Amino acid sequence: MFAPLAYAQVQDSSDMSLIMVFAAALILAATAAAAYLLIHIARRRRHRRTDLLAAAAFFWGLMTAASLLYAEQSQMNWSKEYTVRLESGYFDPTDLTDAPKLPWKIWTGLGIAYGAMLMWALSQKRAANAGNSDEER
Repeated sequence: MFAPLAYAQVQDSSDMSLIMVFAAALILAATAAAAYLLIHIARRRRHRRTDLLAAAAFFWGLMTAASLLYAEQSQMNWSKEYTVRLESGYFDPTDLTDAPKLPWKIWTGLGIAYGAMLMWALSQKRAANAGNSDEER
């Protein structure tokens, strides 16, 4: 009878879970701060399309956070699996064929979109206060 080689799944340590939670919180905070910066700039400059820019920044933040969280989760899961395979003794450490690929094209597109929204938010000049103009006096 043929018995395939197998390994027992190791219990996940709480340190790894804590690292994942901390990394996820950091990703969410960073994307929320970047989206808020766009909204803040648009409001301070009294952009006429502030609501549209706020909605675009919100959806940009959702897509960016989802992409980063997915990449973080897949990298952490693969790292755990890679470690278990190495510890089994039957795995070639140079074999990285099943490593998850990072979505660089998506991240490049999101970066370009953020730059475009930032330029759009900065394109509106500050509106002058109508009551404080010297020309009216």
